[in-house]
Order: sequence, then structure tokens, then C-alpha cells
Amino acid sequence: MYNKVSFLLLFFLSFCLRLTAIEHPFSWKGSDTLVVNDGLSEQLYFWQDGLLRLVQSSSLSDNHAMVYSNSQPDRTSEGKPQETHRKISRFEETERSVGYYQLDLRSVYKNFELIRRLRKYDGVPGIEWSMLVKGEMGTFQKNNATGAELIEDPELLSGSNPHYFCLPFSTPHYTTTTVSFREATDHHTNAVHRRASVPYRKSQYYRGSVLLAKDRQTGDFHLIVKKSPIERAQARYSGFDFSTDFSGVKVHSPGIDHSQERDETAYPDEEKRADALSGSLLEDIWQKTYPLFVLMHAENEEAALEAYKLHELAIHRYLPFRDNTFTMNTWGDRNRDSRVNEAFILNELGVAARLGITHYQIDDGWQQGLSRNSAAKAGLLWDDWNASDWEVNPRRFPAGLTKVKREADRFGIKLGLWFNPSKSNFYAGWKRDQEILLGLHARYGISWIKIDGLEIGNKLSEERVKKMLGGATEKSDGHLQFNMDVTAGQRGGFFYFNHFGNIFLENRYTDWGNYYPHLTLRNAWMLARYVPIQRFQLEWLNKWRNDNQYPKDDPLKPSQVPFDYQFAITMMGQPLAWMEATGLPEEAFRVTPVIEAWKEVRDEMQKGVISPVGEEPNGYSFPGFISMSGRKIFVLLFRELTTSTGTTYVLPQCDVTGKRFVRLAGDGQVSSYGSDHLEVNFQKPFQFLLGYFE
Repeated sequence: MYNKVSFLLLFFLSFCLRLTAIEHPFSWKGSDTLVVNDGLSEQLYFWQDGLLRLVQSSSLSDNHAMVYSNSQPDRTSEGKPQETHRKISRFEETERSVGYYQLDLRSVYKNFELIRRLRKYDGVPGIEWSMLVKGEMGTFQKNNATGAELIEDPELLSGSNPHYFCLPFSTPHYTTTTVSFREATDHHTNAVHRRASVPYRKSQYYRGSVLLAKDRQTGDFHLIVKKSPIERAQARYSGFDFSTDFSGVKVHSPGIDHSQERDETAYPDEEKRADALSGSLLEDIWQKTYPLFVLMHAENEEAALEAYKLHELAIHRYLPFRDNTFTMNTWGDRNRDSRVNEAFILNELGVAARLGITHYQIDDGWQQGLSRNSAAKAGLLWDDWNASDWEVNPRRFPAGLTKVKREADRFGIKLGLWFNPSKSNFYAGWKRDQEILLGLHARYGISWIKIDGLEIGNKLSEERVKKMLGGATEKSDGHLQFNMDVTAGQRGGFFYFNHFGNIFLENRYTDWGNYYPHLTLRNAWMLARYVPIQRFQLEWLNKWRNDNQYPKDDPLKPSQVPFDYQFAITMMGQPLAWMEATGLPEEAFRVTPVIEAWKEVRDEMQKGVISPVGEEPNGYSFPGFISMSGRKIFVLLFRELTTSTGTTYVLPQCDVTGKRFVRLAGDGQVSSYGSDHLEVNFQKPFQFLLGYFE
């Protein structure tokens, strides 16, 4: 008995010590002043009548206080609540997430309830903000920001569109940078767009997912990341995400959608309306706004963006034993499903193993119901499918996938498949589709499934897709994950549906002459500044195909770029061998030593915060990446088609003084380094260098 009591006492004391070692981010001064510590700054909020207003903030590095005398609360309600409540909770770490503190501020109104939710994750700066709404809340409707009103009307200068978050300015003298993104990459090759602005007295409206605000007096940066689908893929989108004026930044379009409850024009068919509404967005169900990541008083833009990527890697940890993939998908050779059959796949697997492939994905065509992208004329399906359509095609795979799985197991390769959920009635069949996904996982050990064809743009579709995929991952104990295709339609983009696995970024083909290695590198480099690029599939094609689809004198066409260099472009992400293994010439397999060297370090490298370095890729520059992972600093550097042989790379947010450099692969040579830079020489164009400092 004594030993048991002693053990329990020691356990309790160790638990308390662990909690006190984690600085508590939320505290109260009196009944109405909330103190928030986001890891970089301390913020004071005034909590009154159900509204929260920032009144002061200070950087933890210098304690200089910024006072916001004219700050505004969010515009979520016109009246006072009947009652308010507040609650602080602690959630311990899981396999996927670090632990965190959560503050809930609950306001109860006559017709609805509102919870403001703040989360601070252990060990990473920044606060995640969100709201939950239940009941009839008519504040957030579609609004217009055309700016066509008469400027002589002073009431119009302040702006009147509802917002669900406000970050005030201490002075009017800020510079803002709004970053917008493009999915539907079949139609776009510029995924990232930046726009610099200064605020004005009249509200200025912007579309985007990221907003950086720089205080020109102190040099501090504030950051807001809206974790939502991109622009018009959002539910109940107002046409803009941010607005600025002299008083600060406001965030709009929260994704609250009551239209599907009472707007009968959304459901002209009575039967479909009843089906769509049943068990979904009823008045007693909580709706959640799109979350925001907010950070104040970062020393520079790089530090602010690094904090967001740290946040993403904290709330959804990178687990190499689950998340590492080196996938082959045969559709890159444009034979579509004409070769998707048992004999072809069995022949492919052994060749893929020679290349070091770990996952072999059988794309569209394995299933009985043929899609409209099929090479067969009978292929018509896309938006709606029957359960029988997702049986294994008996003509193409007479033994189901049993023989294919047995052969894949023999080579240590995991199988992946393709799936297009039924969109009918706002994904009303999500439960059936989830069962199909889980059935494929249980029967054939499928660990990755590419999700194609999504069309969201409303809350009901969002929630059902989220339940379908998130529930499948949960019911498989995390063993089933998804490649989220963002190549067409209105989908999750880069900030939403981004924890289901990884993101299938783009389709490019030598058959169409639209694959250029430097353009793939450019998209990865541009995106890596803002999001964890290790969660993106980056393509790598058979360079020996279709040289005649490019100009004869084109120096950047795939045939002119070494195969190992093209693979190196994908190293910081999830490499996607977008090709048929059996279509490669023998010389292609000379790349395997580079692949093996990358595999040796990818676990540690891809758990780090990855950022771009060097120049923006354009075919004629010196771009690269850096990954800060524990005690090691990894670098992956490139020389494109440049006239000079060497350059100096600046390494942001790190110091390599006194560290040893270890070269792993590539022909680049480090000539010197110190503090935050290194000089590298390359003998020829299209060479690379992979290595690390320790």
C-alpha cells in the first residue's frame, strides 16, 4: 500500500512539474483582462459584453509596449450576450500532435451561441484562433467590396463588412504583404502571388491566405495565416479574405454557412434538399470558422513564416515511418489506363524496385467503373459512382489485386490506388465511400489513396469530405492516408485538407511539352517559403520521351537536364516518379546511388523546417533549400543554366560558424562558409549539392 501511494505521489509531482515547465499562455488580470503569451509577445485583451479587443502588446525580447487605443473587436454580433463563460483546458501530446493549452470564451445570445477558441501549442510560437457557432447567426452573409461608393461619404471610409478577427495597428504607418495562392495547377503554373500595400483610411480588400504586416517604426512583423480553402473554394465566400485600413487588419469570410439550412434556392429539388439537410448543418450543430494562425512581434519575415511552419509540424507531426513516400505512378507517360492490368503491373514492380521505389500507385483504371479520363471509349463516370464501380476490374485483374499485392510485398513496395468520391447531393454518400476506402485498406493493405475530382465551395461538402477522409484515417489507426489532388476544380488548396497525407501538386507531361524541370523546382521553391514542402508530391518524369515536343534548340527542355538533377529537385518533398518503370532506358538506373544517399538522411531532413534559399528558379539562377532539423542544418543547392560557376547562398535564421560540412551527393563543392552564408562552386550547369552542417 505504501509503495502504491508513493508511486502515485511521485507520478502526480512529475506531472505537475511537467506542466509548470510548459509556460502557461493564458491568464487573467481581474475579470475582464486576458493576458496571452504567444511565445514571442505578450498581449492584453479586454473581454466585455462577449467581445474581445486587443489593447496592448509587447515583444518578449525588449518589453516595449504598443498601445492600441482605437482597436476594434470582431464584428460577430450587434447585441449583448445573455451570459458568458470562460474555460482553460490542457490537452496532452499524441503521436501526431504536441500538447497544447486551449482557452474557450463562450457567449450565449438569444438565437445563437459563440465560442472563441484560442490554442497555444507547446514549444512553438503563435496562437491558433477559431470560432464555433451554433444557432441562427445572420451576421456573416455575402458582402461586396467594390469600392464604387462615393468617397465623400465619411461613413463608407471605415468599412462595414463583418469580420471575425481584428489585428489593430499602433500607428497608421504599416506595410502589408498579402500572399495569394492558386490551385487547379492544370491551368496555372504560378502558384504563389505577393502583393505589397500600405493601408488607407478607407478599407482596402484583398484575397489571399497569408498576410504580413510590418511596423515601419519598430521593424516588427505580425503574421496572419487563414487556414481555409483558396478563395472561391471557401464556403459562403465574400470575395475577399483580408481588409486593411489605418486602424489595422480584419479577416473576413469565416466559412459559416446557414444558406443550406434555409435557402431553398440552393435545393430546387425537394427530395435532394431533404437528403442534404438530414443530419448535417442543423441549428443545434456547431459550425467552426476557418482557423487562423496569428503571430505578433517577429523580428523579420523569415522568422514569422518559420513560426507558421513550426506550428504546422507541431499540430500534425511529420512521422517518417508513416509519411515517407517515394511513389511511382504510371500516368505520367500518358498511356492513361490502357496499360493498367495485372500483367503490366507485375512486370513494373520489379523494375520499380531497382529504382528504389517504396510505393507503387495504380491510378485511374484499376476499378470496374471506368472514368471519363479512361483511354476506353466506355469511360464516362466522374461525378457520381455506384459502390460496384469500386470493385477491382475483373477483366484487367482476374485475381483481384491479390497477385499484385503478393509481388509488391516481395519487393518491399506498398500499393496505392486512385479514388474519386461521389459528389451527388453534396457528398451525401460519404459514409459509403469511407467504407469503400477502409475496405481497400483492409483487403489489400492499401496505405495511400489518391483523392481526385473534389468540388467543394460549401460547408456541407467540406464537412462531409472531412468526415470521410479523417474518419478513414482514424479507423485505420493512422495507416491509411491520402494524396490530395489539387490539379483542378475547387479543392482544399495548400492550407486546408492538408493533414490527410500529402498534396499531389501538378500534372505535367512531356507528351504536351509542358514539363520543364526548372518550373517544378520553381513551384516547390515558391511554396516552401510559406508551407511545409515535405508534404507535397513533386514530380520526376522520364526525360527520354517526346524530345520532339520541344524546340530543337531549347536548352531547358527535359532531355538537356541530367536525370539525377531532376530527381534532386524532388528531394525536399515526396518524390513522385511520374512514369512507367519499364519505359526507362538502362542508363536511368545510374541515379540509384543518389537516391540511396537521399534515403539515408530523409527521415531527419524532412522533419525539419524547410525554407528556400538563393535565387528564384527560372532556368538561369542559383536556387536551393535549407532544412533546420535539430542539431543538423541540411542544404540542397542547385546551379541552373548560369554563365558563372559559383555563388554565395545566404542561410536565413541560422549560424554555421564552427560547424563541419558533410557532403552527401551531387557535384557542387563548398569553397567557404561562415556565419549565415556559404560559397559553392559547380563545374557545369545543372549540377546540385546535398549535404549538412553539424
